[in-house]
Amino acid sequence: MRDLGRVVAHIPARAGSKRVKAKNLRMLAGKPLLTYAINCAKNCMQFDAIYVNSDSNEMLSLASRMDVQAYKRSEELASDTASGDVFTIDFMRNVEVDTLVMISPVCPLISPQDVTNALDAFRNGDCDTLITCESTQMQTFCEGKPINIDLAEQLSPTQSNPYVQILNWAVTIWDVKSYIKNYELTGSAYIGKNRLLLPINPLHGIKISNEPDFILAESILRGLDNSSLNKY
Repeated sequence: MRDLGRVVAHIPARAGSKRVKAKNLRMLAGKPLLTYAINCAKNCMQFDAIYVNSDSNEMLSLASRMDVQAYKRSEELASDTASGDVFTIDFMRNVEVDTLVMISPVCPLISPQDVTNALDAFRNGDCDTLITCESTQMQTFCEGKPINIDLAEQLSPTQSNPYVQILNWAVTIWDVKSYIKNYELTGSAYIGKNRLLLPINPLHGIKISNEPDFILAESILRGLDNSSLNKY
């Protein structure tokens, strides 16, 4: 079991959003979407510090009102073309942190227990990066090409297919020294070199990218209390 050093929660939430305007501040089941990630981090009780990373003064003000720290991102790092690699390395270079845990602000069903489980897996492993995912044995294609089935054979029962991992990024954990080293060597580090893909309940990994996602997440949140999410 390794020592994770200073563990910081990082919630990146830029102002711009093409598919759903200002989605991080949009009300979801009576609360701004961003508050779900903040509350998840606070209720996890695993962090030395919690930051909201944003270019939006309104989001940073919300963070302060919720008693977490605000990190002002430059406009350049909040553009549509700014990659996760770039805004993450910027944060790492300016905040004291050994292990960085990113909690997605657009996965409102993620629970504190999911975050704790991810930290336990990271602590007990040797990976430099952990990314949560959905794991499926359903027949999968990419650009019309089969991934986990052989079209020359009879179709096997679904449970016989190899698992396919679909990244949801609800929780991502990085060893900061490894991230910085990889970034400086290759210019990319976000997905890691020695990664662990950790399956979580697909319900918890629901990601809000468009209007139907809002409707789905709100229906679930209004139908379940927070304690119920950990039962599934």
